[in-house]
Amino acid sequence: MTDPVPHTEPTDMNVVDRTMETVSKVLSYSFALSIVVTIYDVVADVVFKSPTVWVYDVVTTAIAVAFLIGGSYALMRRDHIRITAVYAHFSRRTQLRLDVAGSLLAIVYFSAFAWFAFVMARTAVVDWEVGGSAWGQPTPVVVKVAMLLGILLMIVQMISNIRHDLKSLHAQD
Repeated sequence: MTDPVPHTEPTDMNVVDRTMETVSKVLSYSFALSIVVTIYDVVADVVFKSPTVWVYDVVTTAIAVAFLIGGSYALMRRDHIRITAVYAHFSRRTQLRLDVAGSLLAIVYFSAFAWFAFVMARTAVVDWEVGGSAWGQPTPVVVKVAMLLGILLMIVQMISNIRHDLKSLHAQD
């Protein structure tokens, strides 16, 4: 079965898109790092009877940061969830208009989210929140700051997407 909605990934990548792709590809290595660290922990525990305290926290933090920043990559590629039952029946011009309207609404939501993420990140940094393990790692600080950065990157990416959609809309005139 073919996809009834044309793929809307920008063919002409601007500086925002290129930056997002580079950052996301670098962060994708955190998944590989998490696998290696987890294997190390299992071997240390099972073979050498020397379990670690820090592996769970490092893996959780690395994966959380990758997911939080990765949202903007999904937006850049237009790989986010889209309900196409109605959308696919519209003309390309109407789809572009709906994309712009949806992006504007998303920016309103993301802006409110960014404010709350800022408040949480500021509190985490000022109070230097640490995790509850014996290691006392700053996982809350890292994750909350990454949440703020991720949402700001999503806002920037949405603005880039709007610019691209408006350019495509005007090209159809």
